This record gives sequence, structure tokens and C-alpha cells, in this order.
Amino acid sequence: MMKRMNKRSIVTCLLLGSILGFVSCTDKFLDELPSKSSSLPLTNTAQLDAILANYRDFWAEANKANIYASDDVALLTGLYKSAPGFYSGAAIVGLQAAVWDYNNLINAQSDDFWSKEFSKIFRANMVLNAIDKVSGMEDEKARLKAEAHFIRAYSYWVLANTYCLPYTEANKGEMGLPLKTSTSFEEPVGRATLEDTYKFIEADLQEALKSKQALVQNGAAQHWRANTAGINGFAARYYLNLNNYQVAMKYADAALAEYNTLVDYNTGVNFGFTFNINVPGQGPIPLQFPSMFTTSPVDYTTRIAWKENMYIRVLDGNFSFPSSDLLAAYDTANDLRYKYNVVEHLSYMVGAVNPAFDYPGYVFYYITALPSGITTGEMYLVKAECQARLGDFNGGIATLNILRAKRMKPGPWVNLAAVDKADAIKKILLERRREIPFTQRWFDLRRYNNNDDPNDDVTVTKSFFKFTATAISGNEPPINYTLEKNSRKYALPINNVDIVTSNGIIKQNTY
Repeated sequence: MMKRMNKRSIVTCLLLGSILGFVSCTDKFLDELPSKSSSLPLTNTAQLDAILANYRDFWAEANKANIYASDDVALLTGLYKSAPGFYSGAAIVGLQAAVWDYNNLINAQSDDFWSKEFSKIFRANMVLNAIDKVSGMEDEKARLKAEAHFIRAYSYWVLANTYCLPYTEANKGEMGLPLKTSTSFEEPVGRATLEDTYKFIEADLQEALKSKQALVQNGAAQHWRANTAGINGFAARYYLNLNNYQVAMKYADAALAEYNTLVDYNTGVNFGFTFNINVPGQGPIPLQFPSMFTTSPVDYTTRIAWKENMYIRVLDGNFSFPSSDLLAAYDTANDLRYKYNVVEHLSYMVGAVNPAFDYPGYVFYYITALPSGITTGEMYLVKAECQARLGDFNGGIATLNILRAKRMKPGPWVNLAAVDKADAIKKILLERRREIPFTQRWFDLRRYNNNDDPNDDVTVTKSFFKFTATAISGNEPPINYTLEKNSRKYALPINNVDIVTSNGIIKQNTY
């Protein structure tokens, strides 16, 4: 039986989210870093455990690259004509990221993603700096140490894949990230090389892999804590993005050997919520949302309960309007991800009703919250891709079909077949785009354009109006914006506030 949502409250929240762009009306999960004067005496492992146990400090990601910059994201001139507020005002920051206008993006008011990921690194360093000085059982110390290394590795990896160029032999000497290992505010914060940054991440990852903490504890999965399935899953992601398919597959297999739960969309997902939007000249139009969706931006229980999470993180930012290319990737008649996650008429939620502009949106946990952590679905995709790229293309397709059986209506369209390696890779990458849109696409574009396979290279082109830092030329014809495969704009700029705060020690990317 469908639940009817409180229309007034959710529309208010959604409209605020559209006006503010990437600053959604969802709860601001993360606290600011402690000040220089703050102090917290740490004397035992229970205190360190409490630092790492607060999932709201760690799971939110407001990454403008994933939210705006990839070719999964639509820029809709019709939406601007109908609801200018969605793109105007503070939301122009989203446009700047979407068309890689980094000269202006540099001067945006702030960058939550950079600061919040370093906040997570700070917390991990608190634990690592104190672990040998506090009281507690040695096995508990080992667990917390591995978890802190995992958190730091994860945050540095997403930062490197957002603000640095892709890791290649030619790019090793390019700028990486400030490598923080202490909680000292006086520690130098200059950017290490990209090679040293990746060595740092990999060293943390190897320490994290020493964890003995299983995902399922006493019959219940602890999706929000570092665990062996999630850490192996992150290792699979890490090595896949380095195009090291043999090692990536090893870790994907290890993750799936521990935890391979998939939600069957035929039985495990339904329409859980519906409500009507009144469209002038058309009357009430029903919008239907999947059962994993919640009307409350701060209802965390649904997110934690999603059974496919090996380690939960959430991309949290703006409405996700899929590009025409992404929509065309779905079998709209038989793919249940299209049925449930692609919500028809979502443009009406941001006021695009007069004149009416009808366009679907992609949703999962909430209007602005998509799963970006390690999942079983991703692990099947990693394994399938690695099998195919290593030559076992029939094995890769067989692995892929395990996932498809849980996502498609039953029928002959479920089981794909491939005629050769190239055909298998093409089908697997298209399935990957359908399964994890937005959250991994920017990272995928970076690696596709820097591996040995020219068949998966992508040049991204978007069409939208000309605009400045303060205004959109909506009465002029749209123009094309293009991101070439080898563009230095695959590294987002560091916000100028952070450059200035560092007294110029942190250097800006060059374009």
C-alpha cells in the first residue's frame, strides 16, 4: 500500500534545494574541524571508537565533480525557461562545475567537499596518533587502527580523483594532495606529487586490509563501519581505477566471498511513496518513488538498511537529472532500475510547471542522496569488467548476468551474450553506467581515457546557454561546451579560500 507524502513540507525542501544548487536542504551532516584551542583528552579505546562510530561524520560526500561534471548529468534549457531559479543565483556554481568553468568556480564561496574530506582525515589522524598511548585491549586497538587507515585512504582517494589529474606514468610528477598525518595545525600542507599521494593511499590501504572485522556481526551487518568486505571492495575499486585488473579482481572476489547479497528488484523494491503535483492546464500529476526512498532528508535508517552496502557513503548534493545518453542506456520496458529509480515528472518538483517542462529525475535514498560507497552490485561489475579485460569475456558476461537477473523483469533480455572481448567490455561498461550513475561516472571517465583501450574513450559535450558568474543569457541560442579526453580540467580547482588560508603553500591546478 502506498504512503502519501506530506506535499507541503517536501516541496518546500525540494524548492530550497533547487535554488541553492549544491547546498541542498538536507541536514548538514558534518561538523567543522576543531579550532586550535580545542582539546580532547583521549585515554582509552572506547573514546577512539566513539570518534569512528559516528557515521554522520563520515558518509556524506558533496562532490561537485560527481554531482555536476560528468556526462550523466543533463543541462536542461527547457528547465531554465520554466524554472530559472534552479540554475540561477547561488546555483550558478553548479553550472560552473557542469561545464568546467574553473576560472569562476575557483572563487565560489566555499567547497564543502574538500573541507569535509579533510575533516574525516583529521578524525582518522586523531585515532592513529593516540592509538598507542591509550588503554584498551590489543585486538581492539588493531581494529581501530585498521579502520582509521581505511577512512584516511578512502578520503584521500576521492580527493585525488577529484582535484588531481588521473594517475598515469606521465602524470606521476604532477601535483597531488597535502598529506596530513597528524592533528597539528602547524604541519606543512603543501601538495605532494601525485606519485607520493598514491603511495600514501596504498600504504593506508594495506594497513586497512589487516582488519579482521567482518561486515556481519552477531547476525547484523554493520554497513557504516570499516569491515573486511568493504575494505576489500574499496581495494577492488582502487586497483580498477589504476587499470590493474588482476589485482582488482582478486579483491572483488574476496569481497563477494564474504558478502554477496543483492536486492532483487522484482521482489525487494516497489513504489513506496506517491504524491501529486498540480500542473496548470493538466491538473494533478502523480509522482512515484521507490521504497528505498524516504521523504525525510535526515532519515538515516533507510540508508543504513540497504542490504547491498558493504560500506556506506552517500553522494549528497543536488537533484540528479539524467542526460539523454544515460536515459537511452536503459531498456525502459524491462529494466526495473528505470521503473523505480528514474522518477517521471521530477522536474515539476522544482517548479517547472508554468510553462510546464516535463523531465524525469534519478532518485535513490532521497532527492539529493545517492549511494556512493562500496556495494555488492559494484563488486559484480568490477569482477565482470576485469574478467573481460583479461580475456575471459564469456566469464565476464556470466558474472554480469548474475547482477542483471536481480535488476530486470524475467525474460530473454536478462542474459546478455558477447561475440568477443570488445563486445563484452562494451556491454559491461554500459551496465555499469546503468547500475551506478552519477556517483562513479566522473571517476570512470578519467580511467577510460587513460587506459590501453581506445574503444572506451569519451569526449563529453553539453549544450546550454552562455552565462557569467552572475547571469545566464537565456534569450540567446545555446552553445556547446566540450571536455576532451586529455583535458587538464579532469582535475577540479581547489577553492581559492583554501589557497588563501594556506598562505599560498597549497598551489592551484594549472589549466
